[in-house]
Amino acid sequence: MRPFLEKDPTLKQTLPNLILIIFRKEFREIFRDKRTRMQVIISPLIITPVLFALVGVLAQGQAERTKTRTYSLGIVNSAAYPDFVKRLKSAAQSSPQFTLTDMKTEAEGSASIRDRKVETVIVFPTDTAQKLASSQIVEVKMLTDDGNENSQNATRILTGVFQKINDGIVKTRLNEQGMSVDVLTPFKVAEKNIAGAGGSGMLILTQMLPYLLIFSVFGGSIYAAFDQVAGEKERNTLETLLVSPARRRDIVLGKFMAVFSVGLLSAGMAIIGLMIPFFSHLKIYDWLAQGGLHLSATSIAVIILSVLPMCLLFAGLLLGVSTYARNQKEAQSYLGTLFPLVTLPALLSLFVGTDSGIKIALVPILNASIMIKQALNGNYNPSFIAVAFIASAAYAGLVLLYAIRSFEKESILLKA
Repeated sequence: MRPFLEKDPTLKQTLPNLILIIFRKEFREIFRDKRTRMQVIISPLIITPVLFALVGVLAQGQAERTKTRTYSLGIVNSAAYPDFVKRLKSAAQSSPQFTLTDMKTEAEGSASIRDRKVETVIVFPTDTAQKLASSQIVEVKMLTDDGNENSQNATRILTGVFQKINDGIVKTRLNEQGMSVDVLTPFKVAEKNIAGAGGSGMLILTQMLPYLLIFSVFGGSIYAAFDQVAGEKERNTLETLLVSPARRRDIVLGKFMAVFSVGLLSAGMAIIGLMIPFFSHLKIYDWLAQGGLHLSATSIAVIILSVLPMCLLFAGLLLGVSTYARNQKEAQSYLGTLFPLVTLPALLSLFVGTDSGIKIALVPILNASIMIKQALNGNYNPSFIAVAFIASAAYAGLVLLYAIRSFEKESILLKA
């Protein structure tokens, strides 16, 4: 590699200028590789819109298949309640159809479910008709397979069907007594989503977006960081940089700024990709508006602010790993440990509310995930945001300090 600082009168440059020169050099070299341009710019910009489109297509397709699918239903002791088939057809007019199979015992029904011959089995007691006639409770068993999605769907539909049958029987009994069914429902509660609030679909976005942004920042920074030190060790070009007029600290800070900028650019592309489904008005993204999902300018600003501490943390962490590793292959082997450390806090954000205390703001990555959820829900906590930013910056500083100290040790820096 050609020395980037020649020995001339300009060697008396100030510290910031040296760091800036190293940053520009490293940043240009990072983007000479096509893989980096694909990982940092193209992938984040495309993955989010494509993922949201696939979610919409799959969700709509699944809903249509659920409505039109025919489920296989087994019935034990069907003779005990001969009106069930008629009531099933009446109550499930707008629901999927069922093919019915008579069975003799509950054991036969269980075996049929295990063999995937039927998806759900209803077991009526032999005295069903007598209990109904005397207004007693009839305990009906519904056999299902928790590991079979079709069985779960059929069970859910049949539960609704039985609810309609129950309502019909209760109404008939009350009418016979000269009473109205209204006596059983003193309150009728109707849910109404207020204008401007997020609908149920907002849960999808708050669960998906932290993962997308975290992996965009982390994935975009990996190659850049590993090539900065471990890659130069492998190519035997690090010595040339070390004999330049720049101090070791200047070199680390310049490389850190380059990795941080790459992560920030990757996050920016992911955010732009996120905005496409909301502001492109394409028909394939109609499910977002129908599900009550929206993205305001304030939310975008808070999301941008939330990725800054992640960029700082990942840049320092990955640069520290790159400094410790002998070559890029060894650095990549450490990803097996790093990925759980990155994904676990994002996973925990699913179980932590946006009104979490300040202590949660001290947990790296999790604090950024909560900030994103706050942005989407419009529930901003300035104190949480400030503490999260400062904490992540402090963690990044500690790892960066390790990288600086490592640069001062020839035994670590020159091993290959």
